[in-house]
Amino acid sequence: MDGERLTVNGIELEVLRRGHGRPVLLLHGMDTVHPNARFLDLIGREAEIIAPSSPGFGNTQRPPDFDTIYDLVHLYLALIDRLPFERVALIGLSFGGWLAAEIAVACAHKLDRLILADPVGVKLGDRETRDIADVFNLNPAEVTRRAWHDPVKAPSYDSMSDDELVVHARNREALCLYAWHPCLYNPQLKIN
Repeated sequence: MDGERLTVNGIELEVLRRGHGRPVLLLHGMDTVHPNARFLDLIGREAEIIAPSSPGFGNTQRPPDFDTIYDLVHLYLALIDRLPFERVALIGLSFGGWLAAEIAVACAHKLDRLILADPVGVKLGDRETRDIADVFNLNPAEVTRRAWHDPVKAPSYDSMSDDELVVHARNREALCLYAWHPCLYNPQLKIN
């Protein structure tokens, strides 16, 4: 990340910022947003991107009593209130899509746009239909195949530094903590 920090409700968030223009709050998926991701430059041409690492992800510490999806939702609601903008566009990627959907239910009046990219959290099929991949029980190669348009461009664990591997493991642990129960979706969150 770019090393910027932002404190919200006593929690110091690692934040990646990029671009200029309309404010966009970008919520990451199973891993934090890589600072060299090409889409950041594309969006950053017309928007100011604010991409925090959720507590437990990246280099943002997780408070001991911070362990539910709603802890994250309340944190991001406070962040949106704290930003110096009347309204923001909210983009959620995968796990961040779940957060973004929950945030939109609580504060649609503060959102200019809501963009969900391959979100978990919202189950569209019936009770018996598996429409959200169980990333906790799938083979890692299958998770990579499903998560990347071109799996060849996915990060390789073999080429990661020790520090990068630690961050990846922390991301996975945090995802398990927040998304395990209910497993990757909120049965009360419905799209009409």
